[in-house]
Amino acid sequence: MKERERILELWDAAQHAGESAVLATVVKTQGSSYRLPGARLLLTQSGQHAGSISGGCLEAELLKKAWWLTENGPVVRRYDTTPEGEISEGGFGLGCNGIIHVLLERLAPGNAPVLELIRGVHQQRRPAGVTHPTGWEETLNPPPRLLICGAGDDAVPLAELAKYLGWQVFISDGRAHYARRDKFPQADGVSVRVGPSAAVDPWTVAVIMSHSYSQDLDVLRELASQPLRYLGILGPHKRTVQLLADAGLDVTRLEAKLHSPMGLDLGADGPEQVALAVIAEIQAALNGREGGALRERDGSIHGHESPWVQSIVCA
Repeated sequence: MKERERILELWDAAQHAGESAVLATVVKTQGSSYRLPGARLLLTQSGQHAGSISGGCLEAELLKKAWWLTENGPVVRRYDTTPEGEISEGGFGLGCNGIIHVLLERLAPGNAPVLELIRGVHQQRRPAGVTHPTGWEETLNPPPRLLICGAGDDAVPLAELAKYLGWQVFISDGRAHYARRDKFPQADGVSVRVGPSAAVDPWTVAVIMSHSYSQDLDVLRELASQPLRYLGILGPHKRTVQLLADAGLDVTRLEAKLHSPMGLDLGADGPEQVALAVIAEIQAALNGREGGALRERDGSIHGHESPWVQSIVCA
């Protein structure tokens, strides 16, 4: 999601300078690939770029050829990254042992409908469909929204890491000396209140971490009925069991979304490492994964498309 923000920022700068650009979009993959369908790369006339469509083996090629390839309109290019293909060790890089189909489109200032649609999806938090000139259809989803209920010092790296990934982040805490804007300058919102400070939609996750039992109890009661994809509670499982009992909640009804103790088992110690473990677990949950080691996974590392990944199918 951060990649989309960088692409939009570069496009805004290019338009301001009166520059055109080429937008490259992965529309289909066969075999192994570094990026999934929906990955984008924006190339401007002045040579700047944002985003990526490979591990580096295609970007340099497109920087040289994208402009003349799109002289006559949008075009789909097929790149073979298998050992026998044109993008092998003797070509642009080692490759990913797969085949990548890339849509190239020329953009002019004031005329970039796909990028403006992405901007609208982010701002309005509504999914949208794209039908590309080649007939490929794509579904765009808003970025995850993270509600951090608790504004202690350990919430700072969690908010920073989530923003680094391009997520929306909202902080809330009933204690004014904790919930301060200067403490969370990157957050989308900081509120002095007990409970979430932003609306819950289908792309929202939440964590409860105020270190105040009474405040966590009130927040849990409020969030328990919300359609969250992930609800994490900081602290030992024994504490969460007591919170659930005192809140009069049935754990079986929350089991699918409830994570306590929250975070993957990384041996984390300290706020920064705990933040990494929590963000990693949320990412896994959003993609329907368990968060295990890839070397122990059977089949493709991408496996299946999740609702959180842009999906592109042939029309």
